[in-house]
Amino acid sequence: MKGAIMVAAKAQGRRPFAWRVALGIATIAVGALASQATIALAPLSVDTGAQSSQQAVRVNPPRSLIVTAGGDILSEWAVREAATKAGLASGARFDFTPIFSGVRAIAESSDLAICHMELPIGWPNQAPGVYGRSPFGGNLLLAPFELATGVSANGFDRCSTASNHSYDLGTPGIVSTLEVLDAAGISHVGTARNPSEATPRVFIVKGIKVGHLSYTRYSNTVQPRDTWLQNFASSPTPVADDVTRLRNAGAEIVIVSLHLSQEMLTAPTANDRNFATQLTAAADIDLVIHHGPHVVQPVEVVNGTLIYWSVGNMVSGMGVPGQGRYEDVRTLDGLMATVRFLETSSGAWMAQPFTVGVCTDPHTRLVRAARLALSDPRAGLTDQTRLELEQCLTRTEWVVGPVR
Repeated sequence: MKGAIMVAAKAQGRRPFAWRVALGIATIAVGALASQATIALAPLSVDTGAQSSQQAVRVNPPRSLIVTAGGDILSEWAVREAATKAGLASGARFDFTPIFSGVRAIAESSDLAICHMELPIGWPNQAPGVYGRSPFGGNLLLAPFELATGVSANGFDRCSTASNHSYDLGTPGIVSTLEVLDAAGISHVGTARNPSEATPRVFIVKGIKVGHLSYTRYSNTVQPRDTWLQNFASSPTPVADDVTRLRNAGAEIVIVSLHLSQEMLTAPTANDRNFATQLTAAADIDLVIHHGPHVVQPVEVVNGTLIYWSVGNMVSGMGVPGQGRYEDVRTLDGLMATVRFLETSSGAWMAQPFTVGVCTDPHTRLVRAARLALSDPRAGLTDQTRLELEQCLTRTEWVVGPVR
């Protein structure tokens, strides 16, 4: 979808809002995402009768918020091997900081940078890897403790944690994940250690009240008996109910992260589209980010809500031979859904997405914002790396349209 779209209030009786959404045509410098103050000129009266002059009067700028949401973070063997090599230089068991350094500028230029932590994270003394098979045939996976610090060091503030793998190691895996994220200074939503933590909460960013929810639509394991451990959405109803709770608590902007079940598809399934259509018709949501397909899907507006049907992977061990269906090179491609929310004089919020194409290097597992890397003479890219980044962008834009 290209061009500019003005989206009016969704329905009578709801919080009035309007969006101006420009898909695929926006141009913005990464270092200049924040809005600038408006300067107006006003006449200055003087008592001497002398010629009046003008003086700059600063007018309060409209409130704005830059939100970035990245793709799935996984830590299969190839990713851990890259972090092990980096750790040799830093003295750590694993060092994930270099892996995400290529998207640090995007995350740090945002007011709120959100990652999707698909796997549970272990304690410092726990070995990462495969912990058996689930009753449904998938691998039970655990990410290393150091992954959280690597994400935090590159500017991410918050992670969604509800996914098909979030209950892979049961309640202990959820507890360790959230403890480790807390220690790294990363807030989180989607799984919980107790019912109170599972209660939707509004948080403040730049003085703006924000709500962020995370749900999974399927699971690699049986569902926990204590349903508050993991946000599971078999229908749109629990999501819509939580959105209402956030709005009633004063949320001005609401973001929903959803983990889907169907993988390797470049368009949403009829079921996913129906779910999102029902959800956005029933609830006042500003932005929906989908995870799980491991490849990118288009960006659309549905019922006035900006929807990223899939942001693909941020980093994974996929995209190379020997991975079965996951050897598909499209699993190397991802998006950073960067959206600028701007409050208008009427109190409405306008949203403008600046979608960034990101690519995982199949040899080093380094994640790069592709166009930034290609345009940076200091990046030191080899001809092979440049070619792979260009191929990644070509694949991405074939599905999504122009990206930054």
